[in-house]
Amino acid sequence: MSWRQLFRRRYWDAERMEEMESFLEHETQENLTRGMSPVEARRRAYVRFGNPQKVREEIWRMNSIEPLQRLMSDLRYALRSLLHNPGYTVLAILTLGLGIGANTAIFTVIDGVLLRPLPYAQQGRIVHVVQTEQHSGQQDIGLSVQDYLDYRSQQHVFTKFAEYHSMLFTLLGTKTPQRVVTGVVSSQFFDVLGVKPVLGRLFTSADETRSAAPVLVLSYVFWQKQFGGDRSVIGRTFAMNDRVHTVIGVLPPLPDYPDANDVYMPVSSCPYRMDPMTIRDRDARMVTAYGRLKPGVSLREADAELSLIAGRMVKAWPKSYRDARDFATHATPVKQELTHAASPTFFALLCASGLVLLLACVNLASLALSRQMRRSRETAIRLATGAGRWDVIRQVLTESLLVALAGAGIGLGIAAGGSRLLETWAARMTPLAGGIHPDFRVLLFGVCSSLVAGLLFAILPAVLAYRTPLTAVNDGGERAAGGEGSTRARNVLVALQVALSFVLLIAAGLMMRSFYNLLSVDPGFRPAHVLSMQLDLNWTKYKKQTAQLEFFHQILDRAEAMPGVESASISWMAPLNSNMSPINGPVHVAGQPVRAGVPAPVVDFETASPDYFRVLGIRLLAGRSFLEIDGPKAPHVVLVNARMAHEYWPHQNAIGQRIQPGQSHDWWRVVGVVGDVREYGLNKAPSATVYVPLDQNPIQNAHLLVKTRSSPLLMANTIAAMIHQIDPQQPVTQVRTLEQMRAAQLGTPRVTATLLSLFALVALFITIVGVNGTVALAVARRSREIGIRIALGATRENILRVVLSQGMKPVAAGLMAGAVVSLFATHAMAHMIFGLTPDDPLTFVSIGILFLTVALVSCVTPARRAMAIDPMKTLRDQ
Repeated sequence: MSWRQLFRRRYWDAERMEEMESFLEHETQENLTRGMSPVEARRRAYVRFGNPQKVREEIWRMNSIEPLQRLMSDLRYALRSLLHNPGYTVLAILTLGLGIGANTAIFTVIDGVLLRPLPYAQQGRIVHVVQTEQHSGQQDIGLSVQDYLDYRSQQHVFTKFAEYHSMLFTLLGTKTPQRVVTGVVSSQFFDVLGVKPVLGRLFTSADETRSAAPVLVLSYVFWQKQFGGDRSVIGRTFAMNDRVHTVIGVLPPLPDYPDANDVYMPVSSCPYRMDPMTIRDRDARMVTAYGRLKPGVSLREADAELSLIAGRMVKAWPKSYRDARDFATHATPVKQELTHAASPTFFALLCASGLVLLLACVNLASLALSRQMRRSRETAIRLATGAGRWDVIRQVLTESLLVALAGAGIGLGIAAGGSRLLETWAARMTPLAGGIHPDFRVLLFGVCSSLVAGLLFAILPAVLAYRTPLTAVNDGGERAAGGEGSTRARNVLVALQVALSFVLLIAAGLMMRSFYNLLSVDPGFRPAHVLSMQLDLNWTKYKKQTAQLEFFHQILDRAEAMPGVESASISWMAPLNSNMSPINGPVHVAGQPVRAGVPAPVVDFETASPDYFRVLGIRLLAGRSFLEIDGPKAPHVVLVNARMAHEYWPHQNAIGQRIQPGQSHDWWRVVGVVGDVREYGLNKAPSATVYVPLDQNPIQNAHLLVKTRSSPLLMANTIAAMIHQIDPQQPVTQVRTLEQMRAAQLGTPRVTATLLSLFALVALFITIVGVNGTVALAVARRSREIGIRIALGATRENILRVVLSQGMKPVAAGLMAGAVVSLFATHAMAHMIFGLTPDDPLTFVSIGILFLTVALVSCVTPARRAMAIDPMKTLRDQ
């Protein structure tokens, strides 16, 4: 049979009807002429022709594709059946939609961040060369220029090898001075990444020479934002560091890696990088290195050669590598570096959403099993009237797949909205979040998930339909099909739902308690009414320390004279600012000599003006704070935090003690002890910290901290205008309040805890619906038994006890299984929680009590229905 015949069936059917009607009419007329009555004439015509409807059906069947016809018939029957039971249908579609939506939304994030290839050629060959010092706790200490030159000249495993570091410079030539994040790179950097420009050209070895004219390459984002994608930007000139730079190229859209750079310059254009002191100083580790592995070279081979080169460096310059036993070099794949911070959280959420979908399937299997038990008489009648057992199985599968596809539609809608919210959250952990968007892969995942889910929850009802006995026609069906095996299956499904929900609730409970622990942690300072502004000085304009100090003192004097300002300070960092890295280094403590071969202790150094501690509300525990007399020519003084005082002078008074930074020949005297501050994160313990007066240690990159009497942001423009009065070319960036910085620290754990809690609540709802439905079905099946018990003298309390016992037994079994699984599963998220252990007893007990209470309440309604059964009606029915 051809497709042409299939699609012309209705036309031919009408044509055959006309022919049959014409024949019947002709036969009727013939019979009338023979003297028959009209009724008898028509009857004899039908007798001769046969049943017209049967003939039509046979012709229709001959012009049909049988499998397709059978499928359409199954779909129509399934649709009628589902519409006949709207409560089950709506609940099933919504349950599955929530599970598929959660999974698809998380998959959208994982696909955009972890599964998609990077926009670099042969990404697997690009590595970051990392030097570590375990004794200082630093996993990446960076490279000095000399380190980089040694690796470059001695390596044989890379086809391309490049250096990189990022700095802030002022770009002049736009409408207003722009403080731009500048990537300073060697000429092979873009060759290592394997990227090509969308406009112009990239750097060559000629651009790297000292005599080369300064040039710039723009990032795609900066080109679009600052110049609106104007292609004539190539050849334009801009002033930077008192030199004229020419734009030679524009990069394609790329992740913000290694940093969110606005522009790139060759190393020859960077005044700091080309400073002879920077080039010679092997301890000035301010660059990083990237390489492209040669074809056939493995990561292990690269690590071995880098370690060999590092060993030669340690032997040649032992003073620059304080402890060779703790110094190591290795190569890290760029893909791994871009995703390592986000992967554990994404994996945890994927597991949680997967559990929700599995739970939805288990719940739907329980609902579908109960529904099939109620339909067992209908199934038996179909079997008795000629339907095959495969026919009834096919019907169950068709209904399940219809529910699954409808759930997929709802789930994809949920995923489309959820992925937009998740993109903002994921951007805090990886620069690859910009690639998150639903596409054909996501659509395919959602549809495939729904089809697999539909098949999963159809298995048990299909088996029950296959095993339905023909005797179910006479004995009510439900009892015949719903024997002990079906009851056990439903109880197992309920226990499985409870176990899965309990695991999710425990994970959500731990994350929520961890979040509240972070929320209540004392950061060591008072963030209220404090405004932070980043001030990065022009490297050439403020090269002298006297110029730096004069500029900062003018800002402080004018800021403190402004109405509404209580005090102001200058410091290297602002607390909780994730955009800045701490300055740390070795320190020698007077009276505590370091043994040979043992590295000197490493502490953090913070530069601060006298009012720094007053602005932040950091407590002075002993001694004094910085004073105006602690100037450039005064004796060197420092303050230390409580942790350092406790570690280095546990049984002594820290005041008056002396320390010597590793690169200094002077001894600095401790004049005060202040409280500990969580500088680098609310979840990170305070480090041993030395505070140095601004006048004795001037800095070029700084933060202005202003304590205000009213809302700090209302004064931001006024303070920025004051700074521009002093220096019109000075950019003011990162204008935020400390409360905003604290909120940003809490952002990721808040969203993670919220998502897990939402998954857990959905799981709890699905489980309670399943428990309630199972108990209600059990009551309906045992209504005769319960009525007889009541007639024989059982009290209402006895009936309540029986029903609650039957409902709570699988719940208790599921809770015990879930508790065991949770004890193992939660250890995988130990790194994500703060202030409690993965097996926290309070969380386990609280969630267990909550679950038992909610499950008990869900059993009450069917139990009350059982208590209300009329025994007389039951006996009459018997």
